[in-house]
Amino acid sequence: MRIRALLILLALLAAIPTSTAGAAGSTSVYQVWLQRSGKLWLVKREQPITAAPAHAAVQSLLTGPTVAEANAGVRSQVPPATTLRGLAIQNGTATVDLDSAFATAGTRAQVRMRLAQLTFTLTQFTTVDRVALRIDGRAVSSLAGVAVPRTMTRSYFAGLLPVIAVWNPPIGSQLSGSVRVSGDANVFEATVHVRIIDQGGSTIAHATTTASCGTGCRGGYTVLVPFSVPRDQLGAIIVSDDDTDGDGVPQHQVRVPVVLLA
Repeated sequence: MRIRALLILLALLAAIPTSTAGAAGSTSVYQVWLQRSGKLWLVKREQPITAAPAHAAVQSLLTGPTVAEANAGVRSQVPPATTLRGLAIQNGTATVDLDSAFATAGTRAQVRMRLAQLTFTLTQFTTVDRVALRIDGRAVSSLAGVAVPRTMTRSYFAGLLPVIAVWNPPIGSQLSGSVRVSGDANVFEATVHVRIIDQGGSTIAHATTTASCGTGCRGGYTVLVPFSVPRDQLGAIIVSDDDTDGDGVPQHQVRVPVVLLA
């Protein structure tokens, strides 16, 4: 059991992206939206600075999750063989041209998630409000039997957002001393609880914060949580809402595996 935990720790460390250049402003950091537990899941990618970050973000979407993310249950509904043929942004619309692999058959839920991943990944940029999809150069009105709007917006797929989203820290992060946990949520009375657990599952730190909106609307939250551990080990950040029905379990809970450093 200890050997397996060590192997997982090594995999997490190897999968954490590092900057390839030391000068400030020499890297680009952007979002890629994948899937976890049937809902959208945000990850971030970093690379040497590029003049075409939207193109880079879509290419990263097509690559899918890292080893650490996959070990934590992150998946992608974008078919792995999909190729980006072209991408143009004009007047707030990103027109993305993918090859026919993107149209691979799937369930309605799988195809909608596929479209949502693409839409959320591209609309992170201030120049993009909506996404128009082309397959092999042709506009599509349906994909694998699922209707596709002429232009897709985040609001069209809002139901695929998790009740609690965690933006930071990323899965597999190396943490020492403290961690700033941030994201957004739509929870009862906007109350968000954060726990840090060690390798044995014991809570070693906790904090409660309030999202900027709640009980029917999404609001951002952020809280700094200090912690300490006697040795490097696997751990997790657990973000949850209140136990509103009194059964001892929060209504919603998100677990982010991390590496805790002494």
